Amino acid sequence: MVIEMDSSIKTSVALSSFLNAAKAGVNKAAEAVRTMSASAVRLDVISAGVAPTARLSEIAGNAEDLVAGVYIQVTGDIPGHALLVFPYESALNLVDMLLGNHKGTTTRIDTMEQSVIQEVGNIVTSSYLNALSDFYGCSLLPSPPSVAVDMAAAVIDSVLLNTGHFDDDTISIATRFAGRKHALRGFFLYIPELPIQVAHYTNTK
Repeated sequence: MVIEMDSSIKTSVALSSFLNAAKAGVNKAAEAVRTMSASAVRLDVISAGVAPTARLSEIAGNAEDLVAGVYIQVTGDIPGHALLVFPYESALNLVDMLLGNHKGTTTRIDTMEQSVIQEVGNIVTSSYLNALSDFYGCSLLPSPPSVAVDMAAAVIDSVLLNTGHFDDDTISIATRFAGRKHALRGFFLYIPELPIQVAHYTNTK
């Protein structure tokens, strides 16, 4: 489920520019992901924009659905919290895709599987942060990633508790990972610690 964005945001020229920046980020991520994959992997940006922070737990489906999340704390000019969320079945398929397994081989997420998800999450998140950094003309410095497997509401709310900004908007990028026999979605979220006008994108470079 992709949360609908405000119509004025979706039709803005600025959002179109931001979407192009997100696509540039995912192209860089795709190159890096292919180096760690046993099979061809393609990454595409499905949508990019802003979503109400209070409804983020709906982004992967239902709030009670199991997800795998890769979390990175970000410092710099726009400090915040980056989260790459995969619905649980997508996370299992992602591991199979990257390891060159037949779909359905991976049935649970243990230490090795977490390592794979963490690595691809780090690559994709860092690429998107670079795109945001270029777009805003600012510095964004990522911390080492961590992985959590839990209900969507628990994973996302644990991040929101660190910000206290339940009423603000969050940058959201829906991404499709596609391989020869696999297709899945992941959702990149950037939750600023301080309120910023994400609806009014301006490139300050």
